[in-house]
Order: sequence, then C-alpha cells, then structure tokens
Amino acid sequence: MTGVLLGALALVAGSAALGIVVNHLSPRRIPLLPTSTETEAGEAPALALPPGLEGVGLAEAKRAFEDQSALFLDARSPDEYEEAHLAGALNLPAYEFDDYFFDLMDPIEEASRIIVYCHGGECSDSIAVAERLVEFGFPEVYVFEGGWRSWLKSEGATEEEGAP
Repeated sequence: MTGVLLGALALVAGSAALGIVVNHLSPRRIPLLPTSTETEAGEAPALALPPGLEGVGLAEAKRAFEDQSALFLDARSPDEYEEAHLAGALNLPAYEFDDYFFDLMDPIEEASRIIVYCHGGECSDSIAVAERLVEFGFPEVYVFEGGWRSWLKSEGATEEEGAP
C-alpha cells in the first residue's frame, strides 16, 4: 500500500513540476503567485502581450478617442456590449469572431488604427481579437490594456446599445 501511495505522490509531483516548467517557458504564462503591483486604478496588472502586439494605456486610449484617430473594438460578449460600451466602439467578440468579423469588414478596413479592449486586467479577449486582426494583415492594431474597467473609472464616454 505504501508503494502505491508513494508512486501516486511521485506522479503528482512530477506532473506539477512539468506544468510549472511549461508555464514558465510559455509566452502567455500565468503568474504562480499574485503580484503585489497594481495599476494606478487599483486593478490587477494587464496580461503580458505576445510578441508582435503593442498595448496602449488609458492616456493614449483617451487621446485616440478625443482625436478620433482610432477605431475601438469591444472584444467582450454581445450582452456586455449592449449593456454599455465605449462610445462609438463596435462589437467584435473574441468567442464569436468569425460570426462578426465579415459584417464589420468595411469599418475595420477603413480604420488607420485599431484599438481593441475587453475588461482589462486579466482579460485576454482583446489579445485574442488583436492577434486575429494582425493575422488578417491589419498593421496598426493595439490592445487597450486598462480596458473597460479603467475607462469606466476614468469616466470616459460610454453608450448603451439603442440609447439615443
């Protein structure tokens, strides 16, 4: 009986060690321990962006919004988008990308710069959408790292679907 328990314990320990090594080597690694650093908005830090993607902070997102120099894409679910979203943003949900992308092709192609956002912090939906857009050949695609939460906290312009 002791041999079986020791074998099971060795299997669990070996699996855990392998998982830690693979996670450490991954470009999209998950932190093993919570970090003590927080953004100025008091939120968890944004996920690390994969190579080839750049992020923008709240100040740059607000500047692009005010200058109307970027198309904002909301990568959250359609229900969350309809509840409220960044004013003027279009909904391109990460998990329904293929269903929405071709309907939004014209405004996306016309945009000189695209900023994708989701909730912010640990949300990776904006990264997934941005990666797909880059795959389609759009050169100026950025991830708004603070996302929806930081936009709301900063009292940025928002709108609800169907609101005047």
